[in-house]
Amino acid sequence: MKIVLRKKLACLVVLGGILTVIATGFGGDKEPHKLPDKPKEAAVSTFSEYMDASMSRDYDKMLLLSDDYRFKTDRARLNFLKAQGTPIDYRIISVNDADPSKIVVSSITKYEDMELPPIKYIIAFEEGTYKLKMRNVVVNMIPSSPDYKTVEYEPDKVDDNLEDNFNG
Repeated sequence: MKIVLRKKLACLVVLGGILTVIATGFGGDKEPHKLPDKPKEAAVSTFSEYMDASMSRDYDKMLLLSDDYRFKTDRARLNFLKAQGTPIDYRIISVNDADPSKIVVSSITKYEDMELPPIKYIIAFEEGTYKLKMRNVVVNMIPSSPDYKTVEYEPDKVDDNLEDNFNG
């Protein structure tokens, strides 16, 4: 009986070892993605490409260059992008690259009828590339308000109502 149990245990150990080799050998690219040599320039380039795509309404490029946790489907995300105003210009005013995997770009965006105050955008390095991380930002644009042009960043959360509004 002991010999049979040992043989079963040995088979399980060997089988486990083979499965581990298969999982790591065929699991895809398991090496961590290396940051670019010039992370600040790469992140700013991604941000600029996104803003240029936004100004020309190149939705495919906007989707490619960004990541938006707020939507479950690309359809709702695309409809949301189409409903947004079209910027006519932007100006980067600062870049914080203290964490090269999560670079913060502050930019002023101009629309035909208004100019927004500086907004901080997160450009995160994930899966070998930089992407603009979309999030909810509230800007007070009521001129008579005492906190006119203040910016608030809402916590990251999925809002099912937002998804439902743009999934039609």
